[in-house]
Amino acid sequence: MSISSVLDHGCGRGADVAHYRAAGLDAEGFDPHNDFGWPRPDRTDFDLVTSMFVLNVLADPWQRIQAIKDAASFTRQGGHVVVVTRSPEEIAKAAADGGWSAHHDGFWSSHSKGTFQRGISPDEITALAQHCGLAPATGVPALPLPSVCHVVLAKDPA
Repeated sequence: MSISSVLDHGCGRGADVAHYRAAGLDAEGFDPHNDFGWPRPDRTDFDLVTSMFVLNVLADPWQRIQAIKDAASFTRQGGHVVVVTRSPEEIAKAAADGGWSAHHDGFWSSHSKGTFQRGISPDEITALAQHCGLAPATGVPALPLPSVCHVVLAKDPA
């Protein structure tokens, strides 16, 4: 897998974009929240699109599918999408420690800010991605990352 271009889909303030650029990659960011100032890119040919801690803050399962579908729309045929979420165990612990109230299939992490959290397993990421025509990439090792889950997804060549 050769990667020279990266889009951080849901980049927030762009810290990861700066990291990718410092590593010499052709990197852009996009965040649908205007407060962050990262407009929708015109390109749809990125080798890799990252979605870091986006799905776990969406309270509606349909929005999760739409977020993956949108991320995939920027990926070239044969490219990859990496989805990273907080783990179900991490969210359960944070909810118990923080006294978070249950909401739909997750928790309000802050009522005043209107923020939501849900732990999402690799199996659930894969199931959501299959609705978007993506499948887990073959030959990619799982990384032992504490408190997070991740899946590398492949966009089949046309």
